[in-house]
Amino acid sequence: MARISEAIKEDHAQVRRAFHRLSETEPELRKPNDVTGFVWALERYLIAEHLVVTPALEYHVANGGDRHRRLSSDHDSMNQKLKHMLVFDPAEASFDASLMAIWVDLDPHINEETSSDLVQLEESMSQAASEALRSRYAAIKSLLQKPYGSGGVPDAQALLAILEMPREDLMAAIGLPSL
Repeated sequence: MARISEAIKEDHAQVRRAFHRLSETEPELRKPNDVTGFVWALERYLIAEHLVVTPALEYHVANGGDRHRRLSSDHDSMNQKLKHMLVFDPAEASFDASLMAIWVDLDPHINEETSSDLVQLEESMSQAASEALRSRYAAIKSLLQKPYGSGGVPDAQALLAILEMPREDLMAAIGLPSL
């Protein structure tokens, strides 16, 4: 079975692909599904990471509490920027500016997590513990997929509701115990 770092790296790649597909498409040719696909890929990753990886860092890694707080701050910032971006039509210049503002947070987040956080986390855990974290991470992502249509992407109204929902309320809504 695969380790948690592999699941996170897969999501990093998926989010990067969705970002590049959206940012490289001519603004007037963007489809609503491209926008919601990117937002949902990023949001699912952030939710699952918040519920699985950040607590694991805090528990298993020296100074993990500091990293947990920084990751939570990253998540909050990206969520606010996602909500802001959704206000604009994908063909507007403000949409592109908002998308790039997300990338300013997201790219360093991914790079630091890949080069430091995941390495430290894997070094501090057994293979079995890492595999168990991956299973929990996958289960949360699966729960977040179930209520939505084809491709597991919510419509814009549902997506905005999820972005605005406090994490504790979201956890209760998908049937997870609070941390």
